[in-house]
Amino acid sequence: MKARLEKLKRIERLQKQLHDLSRWKLTHLAEQRERLATAHIEMIQALGEGLLSFGGAAAAATRRIRSLELEISAAEVEHAAQVKQTFAQGARSKMAEHVVERAEEAHRREVDKRSLNELIEQSVQRSQQGSHKP
Repeated sequence: MKARLEKLKRIERLQKQLHDLSRWKLTHLAEQRERLATAHIEMIQALGEGLLSFGGAAAAATRRIRSLELEISAAEVEHAAQVKQTFAQGARSKMAEHVVERAEEAHRREVDKRSLNELIEQSVQRSQQGSHKP
């Protein structure tokens, strides 16, 4: 029972680490989305001003804006997938936590039961030894 409990605790720690990693990835993707959105806004503003408004520079800026829009779209899809994965990983982590709690409780009950049985046996042995006295 003790070995099983230790294995469950290792699984729980692993699940928590995986959940933390998943949350880190989600945070990283959110930051990436923000950077892309900022770059997109800056390019649009630059296109409306100065030398980027005309000729070849305007065409290059337009291509860059389109490229940023594609990157933003891909980042949105990746972020949405990571949100689902993070949620699922959190659920697995929580489930592992509950399994460990139940196993610990079962282990405590088993230890208490053994202790009680030992006390009963000792009491019975004492009472049997005492009844043989003259």
